[in-house]
Amino acid sequence: MRQLWTTIIGVSLIASLGLPCAAAPAHEAHPPVYANLQGEAVLDNDRVSVQKFIVQPGQSTGRHAHSSDELLVFIKGGVLTLNATGRATLWKDGRVVFYDASEPTDDGSTNSGKAPIEMISVILKPVAPAATLTTPGEKPKYQYLNYPNIPGEDLLENQWVIVQRFVVNPGQWEGVHAHHPDMLYIHVKGGRWAARSKGQPPHPYPDASPDGAVGWMPTIDISEQHESGNVGTAPIDLIWVTLKR
Repeated sequence: MRQLWTTIIGVSLIASLGLPCAAAPAHEAHPPVYANLQGEAVLDNDRVSVQKFIVQPGQSTGRHAHSSDELLVFIKGGVLTLNATGRATLWKDGRVVFYDASEPTDDGSTNSGKAPIEMISVILKPVAPAATLTTPGEKPKYQYLNYPNIPGEDLLENQWVIVQRFVVNPGQWEGVHAHHPDMLYIHVKGGRWAARSKGQPPHPYPDASPDGAVGWMPTIDISEQHESGNVGTAPIDLIWVTLKR
């Protein structure tokens, strides 16, 4: 962790910029997602377990288990050929796919391209039914992320998640916005961030967020006047995942 902020807003700003935070301790062991791949744990808390997988050219993932609900995000895409049928599919950078826990284990896929494929696997952890309920007539705690200055692309929504994608161009600021509970971000293309809020003037961060950087976002009320901006020279491509339960 490059710097430690003692207030929740400070932590929120660090998270929103994709700067490294102290790794959360693993809460429980999970069965392997892919039989032939060793994942790198990048985030683990009470709601999600996130791993990065790299599939080298010619390498098979091995059997793909669906023991939990899983969102898969392609950071560096490519062509995966199904081991069972031989059907080849092109997965572009930033593509997402959701696997329901009720789906049977499959035989996995092989990277039939010439470059490594990098994937982020977000495993959703079970929550108690009481934690997912709201008072009758009350709005649900989850909401779509709204950047006033940047239209988002809706990638996926089901009973478990909302997945949105935003491209922040150089010099562009998101606009003042809130962050609702249970949100994580995934950088498809990282870059140089700056932040500002009611209590802090604009301040750039010295290090760029790398491609594939993942983090958990604490809740931020709209009254904090929080927003971030791209102070680099290339667009930042960012995926936000909002948990609905």
